[in-house]
Amino acid sequence: MRRAGGPLRTRIVITTALVSALAMAAMVSTVVLALNAITHNSVDASLSDQLSVISSGIENSANGPEGALEAPDDSIDDTTWLYDQDGATLIGPRVKARTQAVADELGQVHHRTRVVRNERVFLAAPVEIGGPTPGSGVLVVSRSLEPYEETRTQIIIGLVLLGLIVTAGATGIAAWTVGRTLTPVEDMAALADEWSEQALDARFEDPGSGDEIAHLARTLNILLDRVAGALRSEQLLTSELAHELRTPLTGIRGEAELALMKATGGPEVEHLQQVVALVDKMGATITALLQIARGGEHTGTRTTVREVVTAVLDAHPGSNGRLLEDVGAPDRAVTLAATTELAARAMSPLVDNALRHASSRVTVSASVADRTASIHVSDDGPGLVGDPENLFGAGTRDDASPGAGLGLALARRVAKTLGGQVDVTSVADPTTFTLTLPRS
Repeated sequence: MRRAGGPLRTRIVITTALVSALAMAAMVSTVVLALNAITHNSVDASLSDQLSVISSGIENSANGPEGALEAPDDSIDDTTWLYDQDGATLIGPRVKARTQAVADELGQVHHRTRVVRNERVFLAAPVEIGGPTPGSGVLVVSRSLEPYEETRTQIIIGLVLLGLIVTAGATGIAAWTVGRTLTPVEDMAALADEWSEQALDARFEDPGSGDEIAHLARTLNILLDRVAGALRSEQLLTSELAHELRTPLTGIRGEAELALMKATGGPEVEHLQQVVALVDKMGATITALLQIARGGEHTGTRTTVREVVTAVLDAHPGSNGRLLEDVGAPDRAVTLAATTELAARAMSPLVDNALRHASSRVTVSASVADRTASIHVSDDGPGLVGDPENLFGAGTRDDASPGAGLGLALARRVAKTLGGQVDVTSVADPTTFTLTLPRS
């Protein structure tokens, strides 16, 4: 069996995707920076060579600069300007006005100058002009960056696509690997959810792979052995205590019945009959608690909300009119998947607690859902302080309580045995404890 992936799997996959994406982004950024540096170095070197070749040709040409620029040299193209010492154009190509303006601005420099304008790199330097009319001037050469930019853009697009593919691939591999790794753990968790206190001999299968999962299975099996031993010891102790309690109760009942046989009537008979009834009730309680301690199944037995509420109210005749029932007729007839005795055992501590803390009134009501029915016990007392869950700990009680602090803890345990729950649904105005049981 397999369960849906949990937060750990999701976190691992997301982390892998983020790390892969960041790594690919860093790689693309590094490559872009390297391409920019290579591009600028290449363009600068090309322009410097072009400037040197043309300058040498202009200086040594016997026919003047026109002859030098007409020489068949690959370094000479239509991006070369020659200006005289006054900044007037001697030779230059026909270009766009923006490009021409930059070249004219550089035609008056007095030292080697490099500028980048309009996706072009310009390099200008003073030169000596040879030929029939020698003199000085400024040579300007230029190179467009558009071919380099197009190449760089194509490389970046390719790298981004490669980064997306690598990130998706790494994420998929991580999801597949983590899924295969965590599936045995999820299966073990699912098995543990299905096991109950009755499955004392259930153990995880050792895959025999010798890895961490196998070690976990062996460790959990050792822990389960210890838990099973503790539960068996608890069940044995509970059985022995139940036996020891039944023996004196049987003697008390026998003595009370003998006294009833000799009694002539009056209040004495009523008291003895009450003793017998209380002994029977205590014996039934011991039997029920013993079944709970042993994890007995009680589903499939039916009772009704009316029967449970009536049993609890009848067990509290001394409430002096403070205990009121407010259960509607449709809700009273709802059937519960529990015995009346155990359901009343789960509800009775809630009523005892409410009567102890109520100012004037305790109200018992009910509500019904599709699969569950809830019995609410509300009181008009001062309310609860602190975390309500602390009240369900064994031995938790206030200083004024005469009990041992086991009532609410026992109520919740009985309810869980029946497949239900006991919760605090209101901490004040009114304070409400709710017993929820599955419907039959």
